[in-house]
Amino acid sequence: MSLTGLFSIGVSGVTAFTTSLKAVSNNIANSQTVGFKRARTDFAHLVTTASSQSEGRAGAGVGAVNRQLIAEQGAVTRTETKTNAAISGAGFFVVSETAEGANGIAPYLFTRAGDFAPNAAGDLVNGADYYLQGYPLGANGEAGAAQSLSALETININRTPPLPDGAADPGALAGVSLTADGRLVASYANGESYALYRIPVALFTNDNGLVEASATAFLNASAAGSVVLVNPGESRSGTLESEAVELSTVDIGREFSTLIETQRAYSSNAKIISVADELWRRLVETAA
Repeated sequence: MSLTGLFSIGVSGVTAFTTSLKAVSNNIANSQTVGFKRARTDFAHLVTTASSQSEGRAGAGVGAVNRQLIAEQGAVTRTETKTNAAISGAGFFVVSETAEGANGIAPYLFTRAGDFAPNAAGDLVNGADYYLQGYPLGANGEAGAAQSLSALETININRTPPLPDGAADPGALAGVSLTADGRLVASYANGESYALYRIPVALFTNDNGLVEASATAFLNASAAGSVVLVNPGESRSGTLESEAVELSTVDIGREFSTLIETQRAYSSNAKIISVADELWRRLVETAA
């Protein structure tokens, strides 16, 4: 192997383990981020195509890519906020960047971060300021349209309740709660309660095929398959747990262990470059 090849291998190692350090650092930084999905670095052996059979297949270094493990589920912890929600099982909440929902410019996003709470306007938003989407319900407690993205709207707890014919004004809003099957139920001053929305769960064939957008939210992509919206607890979807959130999937102990291993590997590859440089310098001095 030439000295140039030695340099190349060392540089590939430094580059690969820099990629790993980025993943570990980001994991540790988001260890307390609700709904965060950790990333893992996958390494691959590089082989030069110019190797002859007599030399064997000479190594050409290493490559690395970070993959976010979206399908992993974090632990669920209880909160004291009625509108916080966690999906116990498969599926994602549908959210939007704006209160108007998807408008053809900004597509719907999908998240497991269920730290939703009403903003000043009454819209349910999570810690990343994404608006929770759901189906508005009628007086019969059912959605009027088929379950599809186009039928969704931003959930607002101040929505006028769907009163049955002849029902009296229920008065001021007294509180809201979530049911395991995804209904947002509002209670009023007169003691009556009405279901305002149904929160669907989005399912994909391959969760890891989703593309990270930002702040624990993901975009659909062809690798994930078509989105299917179902009610919580139906098909293979999980149920909704109210007053709860899903924690980050980051294990601090594992990340620090990986950090130490990565730092050592980085230093070793940097040493390869240093040795190759020293050999090159001696070769030049000898030739002179």
